[in-house]
Amino acid sequence: MSNDNPGYLPGDPRFGLQGEALKDYYRNKAAQWAIYCWDKPGMADKRRALLAEQKAYVAGFGERVIGYGHFLSDDGRDTLGTSFFMQLDDRAAADAFVASEPLSKAGLYRAVEIHRWSNSFQKRAADYRRKGMQQFLCTGPKTGTPEFFRAHLHAHESYFKSYADSFIFRGPIRSADGADNIGTALLLELPDRAAADKFWNEEPFAKNGGYARDARIVRWAFGE
Repeated sequence: MSNDNPGYLPGDPRFGLQGEALKDYYRNKAAQWAIYCWDKPGMADKRRALLAEQKAYVAGFGERVIGYGHFLSDDGRDTLGTSFFMQLDDRAAADAFVASEPLSKAGLYRAVEIHRWSNSFQKRAADYRRKGMQQFLCTGPKTGTPEFFRAHLHAHESYFKSYADSFIFRGPIRSADGADNIGTALLLELPDRAAADKFWNEEPFAKNGGYARDARIVRWAFGE
């Protein structure tokens, strides 16, 4: 990697890694998962009735819970679903987690997405110092080439460093074996949706078309 494009920043566990060494870093990390569960219409009352049971279920996983919270409409009035960021042994364990989750068992979800993911700095939502603003999930699959992402990696990491105090946690979506970076999923706290749009639109990968397909910004709230 050239000095003009140094990639990851000092202090990052990935600093200086590239090629197979970087893939091995991810292959050897404990498997983590971003799980998005989207409600069917008309489930608000049933959701409220089961929320305490859901919270207890999640609490039972202890420190394997990286983050747990709910998707909201932009005005914050309606709950659209629930997300779980979990450390679980493998995809079978992630599937089992969803299958036994109370709202899933009750048939509330119209769609469930399970993505292998990597928590970049091992931060958890429980460790985040809240600012009393709004929270957002930003996620999207990569559409650029590996060369494209190598070219913009240092700018991407430097840009994210400028938002370091706003990140609840962040990390890349990985291929099934963990080796390849195929997207992103991050949570951050900002004043409003306009600030979230600005964050995303000025991020170097997104700004240059790297997340053109199915990029999403969804308002989110901590699971209480």
